Amino acid sequence: MYLTESVIHQKISFSYDSKNNPIQKSERGYNLIMEDFGIIIACCDQDYLFAQGTCASIRYFMGDIPICLLVDGISSSAVRAMERTYGVKVITRQTVSDEFLRTKSFGFGITKMIAFWESPWSNFLFLDADTIVWGDVFKKFANFYDYDFIIDRPCRSYSDANISHYFFDIAGIEKHFPDFNWRDYRDNYFCTRTFFAKREIFKLDDYKGYLTFMSQNPSVFKFGEMGLLNFMIFQGLQSGKIRVKWEDMQWLVPDFPQSEVAKRFPVGVDGSVVSVEDANVIHWCGPKPISNSKDLYVEPMTFCRRKFMQDAWSQTGFTADASIKFEDLIRYVFRCKNKFRKKFKALKGISALHNKL
Repeated sequence: MYLTESVIHQKISFSYDSKNNPIQKSERGYNLIMEDFGIIIACCDQDYLFAQGTCASIRYFMGDIPICLLVDGISSSAVRAMERTYGVKVITRQTVSDEFLRTKSFGFGITKMIAFWESPWSNFLFLDADTIVWGDVFKKFANFYDYDFIIDRPCRSYSDANISHYFFDIAGIEKHFPDFNWRDYRDNYFCTRTFFAKREIFKLDDYKGYLTFMSQNPSVFKFGEMGLLNFMIFQGLQSGKIRVKWEDMQWLVPDFPQSEVAKRFPVGVDGSVVSVEDANVIHWCGPKPISNSKDLYVEPMTFCRRKFMQDAWSQTGFTADASIKFEDLIRYVFRCKNKFRKKFKALKGISALHNKL
């Protein structure tokens, strides 16, 4: 069922606070939105172990909301286990309908952009695999009637150097996109690892043009899709084509003292009960939440990974923990092999150059 805005307008009643923000939705309106809403998780073979925790967190805190995995790589046994356990849909390179997206939009960061045209639902929450939901973030944050995007509100201001490092080269933006008033949004650019959005909010032809531009000008947009997606969102906001709302919806774990993270997201012996008011997305940007990490507070992710082991394989206690540690070991070995391949390739290149000289 595809919900148009006119249908939503007829069915949903809102009350508003003094800043014209909706604070209550009718139960019927909530159910109508839920009929065309799902959660999309981007993952690859190096983070299937975390995607399992992401899926488990959704089932634990949000019930039977539909889930879709956007897989950069092969559909492995880990992916099939998530399909079987939680009934998730799977989008792979082979199932993407548009040839350009199939051949040009897989890889670091840009894989998630496929969701804007291939999402199974008109309204979706996007999550990277190194995140989990902690509470019902739909009930707390979603408002697809008034907004096209709901994004994280940054907790700090950005200097020009910050913007050029994390998002886009300022000189390059001013040269190639002189009509974009990047200064107007300098304190609104965000980490794009989670957001609520609508399918087809962007024109596919525009995105194709931007990817072509990126291939010709690789130094303008930074960190995979992060600079590009921020640019596309705020360019749309500037032109009046996109409606954006900011929420404190993403907790970037490395940005806070780990004692503060532990206090904010405690894990009890039998799990956690989280009120809607405390719901958030926990994101381990940077160092990943392997179970034996000594520098990061990883208990929420480990709890959700244990939940997956129980749901998928009926494993609990020592057996579940042993399986999780084995997954962490496999990931470590895989990363070491990749580093070795890169170093070997670089050495071969230096050797070939030396022979030419």
